[in-house]
Amino acid sequence: MLFSFLRSRRRRAIAERPFPSVWHDILRRGVKPWQWLDATEAEACRRWIAVFLAEKRFEGCGGFEITDEVRVCIAGQAAIVTLGLGDEWFGSLKSVLVYPGDYLVPRSTPLAGGGEIEWKEARVGETWSGGSMALSWPGVMDGGRLRDGPRSVVIHEFAHLVDALDGDIDGVPPLPDLDREAWLDGIAAAQERFETALDEGRATAFDDYASESDVEFFAVASECFFQDPHRLARHDATLYALLQAAWRQDPKRRVPARPSRER
Repeated sequence: MLFSFLRSRRRRAIAERPFPSVWHDILRRGVKPWQWLDATEAEACRRWIAVFLAEKRFEGCGGFEITDEVRVCIAGQAAIVTLGLGDEWFGSLKSVLVYPGDYLVPRSTPLAGGGEIEWKEARVGETWSGGSMALSWPGVMDGGRLRDGPRSVVIHEFAHLVDALDGDIDGVPPLPDLDREAWLDGIAAAQERFETALDEGRATAFDDYASESDVEFFAVASECFFQDPHRLARHDATLYALLQAAWRQDPKRRVPARPSRER
């Protein structure tokens, strides 16, 4: 009880410090959705960013240098997706590892007759149960500046963190205002519609990586929900409503119908 009180008081003190002007400049340059926030949302994000950056450790990998631009661009994208989650600073996340580009992860698969095939797979982001998140810096920049459509590695990995808040990473986030069975039925139907569109060669709202698993479907759909909500609502209004209930906000209200992209 005492520890919780002291932590809350410390966070409140951090959040109330003046927000550095250089951080404002970084957000305007590197996090395009920042310009769509109203004054109340922007203030909530500033407070969240200040606490998050005070509590999390950032580490550069492969010779990459961690600067304020790196830290604030990552925290700025994460802050927007947490607007509906209250005072959630993800206590399980201890460190953020940032790579200068895609990084390689060893993979292997067993062979039927014995032995195995080994290879290295390129990744742009990953969340580990031990309390670390890995991100590719080019992927962070592309997502923040909307260079690659409705994709964002930061949103994707924070969707996994939100998914894990109820104890399991299973594609089912905490659902205070929605029955779990209603979520499961609705998401299953949305996945079926998505798979059918892929099979028939029709356009989909987001990347086909969503078909990998229930976990990835939630994370990839969440990228589109925040980056291009009108696109998602046009393709699947029911899925949009489910994500609106899960994230407890409505980005379609603030994001322009055709968000401009940086080249």
